[in-house]
Amino acid sequence: MDTNLTADDFDWLRKLKGAADAKRDPPRIPTNIATKLRTFGLARPNSSGAFTITSEGRDALLEQDMRDAEDR
Repeated sequence: MDTNLTADDFDWLRKLKGAADAKRDPPRIPTNIATKLRTFGLARPNSSGAFTITSEGRDALLEQDMRDAEDR
């Protein structure tokens, strides 16, 4: 995964994943973060314009969680 992603970017991905898993409306994401997540293919706008996590975003979270576990 690209090292240009920050902890804040991953936090927003987790929020999107949580909303999708709970079948809730996704939270509003700050524009700069939404742009970055979309650029990397980790999130995309849905029909209402809110962002949802992609399968690539889920994979990126899994990779990040595994790296975090190794660092502990």
